[in-house]
Amino acid sequence: MHLYYLAPRDWVLAGLWEGEFEIAVRPSSNETTHMNNNLFASASRREVHLTPQILSGSVPEGLHGVVFINSACGTVNTEGMPYLPKYPDGSNCQEFGSPLINGDGMLYRIDFSESGRVAVRNGLLRPPCYYADSATSEQVSPGNPWADLKFDNLGLARISMKLGTRNELNTAVTPVRFKSEGAHRLLATFDAGRPFEFDPEKLELITAIGRNTIWNSGLPPFLKQPLAMVLTTAHPVFDPDTEELFTVNFTKTNKQMLMATYIFGVLFHDLDWFVAEFRKLIAALEGKSHQEKVEQTAAFLDTVHLRSPRKNPTWLHRAWNWVRHRIGSWFCRRISNRNEVKVLRWQGKTDLDAWTITDENGDPIAIDYNMHQIGLSKDYLVLCDTNFKFTLDVMVNFPFQNEPVIDRFIRELLGGAINDYSHLYLVKRSDLKPGGGKVRASKTRLPLETVHFSVDYENPGGQITIHTAHNCSACPAEWLRSYDEPATGGGVQIDPQKMGLMAVGEMDIGKIGRVVVDGNTGKVIEDRTRFLHLTGEKDGAITEAHTWAVGLYTYRDMLSPDLNVPKIEHVYWQSYGLREDCLTRYIYDLYKDPKRNRTFSAEEMLSYTRMGARFVLQCLETAGLTSTDHYTFAQDQYFWSLQFVPFKEARPGVPDSKNGCILTTVITGNAQPSGEMSYSRELWLFDANNLAAGPVCRMAHQDLVFGFTIHSVWVSEAVSVPTPSYVLPVREDYDAMIAQMPKANHLRVRTQELFNQKVYPHFEPPKS
Repeated sequence: MHLYYLAPRDWVLAGLWEGEFEIAVRPSSNETTHMNNNLFASASRREVHLTPQILSGSVPEGLHGVVFINSACGTVNTEGMPYLPKYPDGSNCQEFGSPLINGDGMLYRIDFSESGRVAVRNGLLRPPCYYADSATSEQVSPGNPWADLKFDNLGLARISMKLGTRNELNTAVTPVRFKSEGAHRLLATFDAGRPFEFDPEKLELITAIGRNTIWNSGLPPFLKQPLAMVLTTAHPVFDPDTEELFTVNFTKTNKQMLMATYIFGVLFHDLDWFVAEFRKLIAALEGKSHQEKVEQTAAFLDTVHLRSPRKNPTWLHRAWNWVRHRIGSWFCRRISNRNEVKVLRWQGKTDLDAWTITDENGDPIAIDYNMHQIGLSKDYLVLCDTNFKFTLDVMVNFPFQNEPVIDRFIRELLGGAINDYSHLYLVKRSDLKPGGGKVRASKTRLPLETVHFSVDYENPGGQITIHTAHNCSACPAEWLRSYDEPATGGGVQIDPQKMGLMAVGEMDIGKIGRVVVDGNTGKVIEDRTRFLHLTGEKDGAITEAHTWAVGLYTYRDMLSPDLNVPKIEHVYWQSYGLREDCLTRYIYDLYKDPKRNRTFSAEEMLSYTRMGARFVLQCLETAGLTSTDHYTFAQDQYFWSLQFVPFKEARPGVPDSKNGCILTTVITGNAQPSGEMSYSRELWLFDANNLAAGPVCRMAHQDLVFGFTIHSVWVSEAVSVPTPSYVLPVREDYDAMIAQMPKANHLRVRTQELFNQKVYPHFEPPKS
């Protein structure tokens, strides 16, 4: 059997099939362009140390500590962001391709240690895979002997087909502190790579957490690559009371990885028809010109798209059994990964402990999407199958170079709507016995899709309180592409400056929740669980606090390495709002289904989107789940990250949970005489006890050029640790992975040479 798969270059996903459909890919351009710092998505890779200028107000006296903000900032081939047409990694064609979130981690340190002043520095995070990326790039090293091993941006991932996947460390920061050491230690994190500890003063990496061989690759086990795609969480959790850091490592079967996409529903439900028709197409295209192949392939895909994939559900089992019979059950087991979730624990000095988590029946847990966030209470770990896709449809940019009609269609075929619910898995911490083994978890279904949440540390009577964010009928893993069209019509255009922007549009109103779960039974306690949504409508416009596109959040001592928060009392939430140029026809079609669990219909969502809603920062009191204070940003102001920064001293009449400032990163658009928009970057401070008064301080600097900043954290102090107690030897760590490559394969020899010459020297003292 030959099952042909449309893929960029030679990537036949996971080596599942014997043949592939060849698609011409144009070579990368070596052209470079000076980056414009005034674009919407501009981000500089220049490392700076500066004092921002005060634009208005002043830095309140009494703020202290250090804030770290993580962000993505281009690749070794670029000067920063955005990814421009015909620019390396932009997509290698005339179109914009890569999402803004796919880039090297740029960490920002914002220091409040000097009263009344703020100091800012940044640093590019360079793990070993960074140097492999640089050494194989024709842009960085023209004529290098390893150019065929180079990395490319493929949707949310940056991949070398022969070496593996980049760990970009661009998503979040987790602080830990072990009492015997005193100083805080900080970890940079990523959903598809191990966490790395970094020096909080130098902003340089110190070590990976957990040897390479402890972590399971998310790709099939026969792919022995030195840079494994490790599927984990960007939000590991640390318990200051017990001095334990918990994270996860999960894997999926090939079937689990692929079945969420539309095209594979067609394949598995109507396999005979697809294979037969596709063979006819290939035969008919023999000797045809490129243009004829393109046109006839598009027509064929249109036929696939219009054919119902669910004509007979039993085709799924029949087709799968037939495939197994043809290629052998042993081979099937070998080329596919397995469904598995492992909890890993790190205590600072030794390697990781591991437990395999199963459901109540002892069966493996199958993760549909991702485990972007996990949580922790005194007695439980809260694991979540979060609704943030990391599947095939978000790992493709432009498979047909400069053929946007086909690219758009392939995206539709690959794409699939995320579930309108989420699953939690509750693990009793007392079951995590020394020595590892299997531990059963209770499964809970949340009635809404969830990506982010926090957990009260106290869980009296085994009742766990979870504060949840819900991006309803939206897809936070999607991004704007040049062939996208607005869903609302009416002459609205997609803004070229926003290409690559994540979380494009919402097809139902977002919600904020307080969910209480019985940890013993896994059941949601309905009479204590509430969900809030606010339209913000007043006099025919959206001008009040709202929950359109709920985003990030912060609260006092969130992720604190020094103390747990027994009960979260006030949470500060970000809402993106609604914009016509950010709701695409693709997202509309994907989430318009009236059968979804929704508050507003698809047509009502078009009306609300035409009405428009601006970014909002608001404070919610958790006991009553009520919005108590908010600030609405101007029309062309976008705020990304937010972080609670506490005052040293108490303020009369102000509760501890509101005694501080909210630091935000803000991008402001200004119309130019030409009609184009120019954007500037600023840091804003709000009084956490009075958001409505607006920012108490606005700061900026011409060399402070950040793009899409993401998660942040505050710590009371951040100093270098002279002699870290845990450092993995880089050569030993990666040589163990290279040793697993086939001995007879010339690639193994070349990989070893690459690492010996271009990677290891950056982590070892120079030879005398």
